[in-house]
Amino acid sequence: MVDLTTSYMGLKLRNPIIVGSSDLTATVKGIVRCEEAGAGAVSLKSFFEEQFASEVGQTERGGFVYPEAVDYLERGGLLEYSTQKMYQIIEEAKKKVKIPVIASVNCQSSRLWPAFAHQFEEAGADALELNIYFLPFEIQTPGTEYEKFHLQILGEVQKAVSIPVSVKLSPQLTSIPYLGQKLAEAGCKALVFFNWFLQPDIDIVHMKTRNIIGKGDFHQALRWVALCAGRVECDIASSGGVRRADQVVKLILAGASAVQIASLFYQEGLEALAGLLRGLEDWMEEHAHHSIDDFKGELSFKRQQLSFREPEKAEAYFRAQYLKTYLK
Repeated sequence: MVDLTTSYMGLKLRNPIIVGSSDLTATVKGIVRCEEAGAGAVSLKSFFEEQFASEVGQTERGGFVYPEAVDYLERGGLLEYSTQKMYQIIEEAKKKVKIPVIASVNCQSSRLWPAFAHQFEEAGADALELNIYFLPFEIQTPGTEYEKFHLQILGEVQKAVSIPVSVKLSPQLTSIPYLGQKLAEAGCKALVFFNWFLQPDIDIVHMKTRNIIGKGDFHQALRWVALCAGRVECDIASSGGVRRADQVVKLILAGASAVQIASLFYQEGLEALAGLLRGLEDWMEEHAHHSIDDFKGELSFKRQQLSFREPEKAEAYFRAQYLKTYLK
């Protein structure tokens, strides 16, 4: 029999599948259902900084809190999902489930974070996932400033908590491996690839812009998991686009310690989780792997690069593969 247990952020998971931040993990009942379905852990439905700002009256523009967002929240859009409610959810869930509970927060400014993060730790959260997202659209702002902002937020949070902290990144970054390593050096225990936010669209009938819900890109996540695993000194997790067991296998081969999934469970129910686990077990048995560690990262960029004596030859090989794909 194969062993699906794995380690993620220093936490022991019974398997590498995490039910991702979503309505599925927004209530204690939902968290219990995730455990019953076989999840290795849950990432709670994200709490947005604007919600917290609305509660404490922080509406100034200097803190990156947009008045329009606060107005919406004060009209009741999301305000019922408050910090106090999240505290209660974590506290009660920890009494009912054994799997790790990871608090998840979308943030933009660092100064609101310390007390916020400490509150979740006090409630009993096993870890904290920081969803740091802002679009780098300012002409005068270099990429290094955005990188510093990530590090600032992580640093402020880590001063306030002792539980492990991960950072869920956006794909709109200048150098993901560089920033990833800087975050790891600063104490980040895991990187999650990626945040999939709203995407722009244009209504050509009513002549206005609009947003549509973003979709996870499995292959983009796979690429960066493979490029960072074993090179960045922290765990790597994927988020978005997984629909089949073979994709879970691919991500682990690329070096993922955990795989976050939400959309599939929305569409097919949490019952789909059992099928993913069976598929993973079947593949491991077929290839004589007894544990996740037996094959994790086997096809990461670092492992493949090590098969070449000189880095230049590895670079030439991957360039040749690129040419072969497009020129055949």
